[in-house]
Amino acid sequence: METTRFCSHSDPVEATDRSSGSTIKLQHTRLYAAASEMSSSSTGLKSVDYEIFGDVQGVFFRKYTEEQARKLGLVGWVKNTAAGTVTGQVQGAVDKVNFMMNWLKSVGSPMSRIDKAHFSNERDVSKLDFNKFSTRY
Repeated sequence: METTRFCSHSDPVEATDRSSGSTIKLQHTRLYAAASEMSSSSTGLKSVDYEIFGDVQGVFFRKYTEEQARKLGLVGWVKNTAAGTVTGQVQGAVDKVNFMMNWLKSVGSPMSRIDKAHFSNERDVSKLDFNKFSTRY
């Protein structure tokens, strides 16, 4: 679970009343998220299973998925299913897995058409189950 603490910072702001021309000082408060308060889940390891629906077979989707995962330093696997989808599992740093999830649901291979991406079994992990990212047959 990610928790964020919001901190306030106050700055005086001058405002001029247009009708009277008088200037008053106001206290303006800004909120910002304290980055140091983010939970360790944002810097830990994550695993997620996925299934991608659409025109994703015969369009090099697995090849591009493997290349993208390797560029990001992720591990796991990808394979075609008999149902015409692409399925797999990806593991690695939380921010990189989140980036890959977005890539899977919105980018894919140049010739693919992604209709839907289903993610399941999303969880924090203490260690990786794979040494590399590979295509399964």
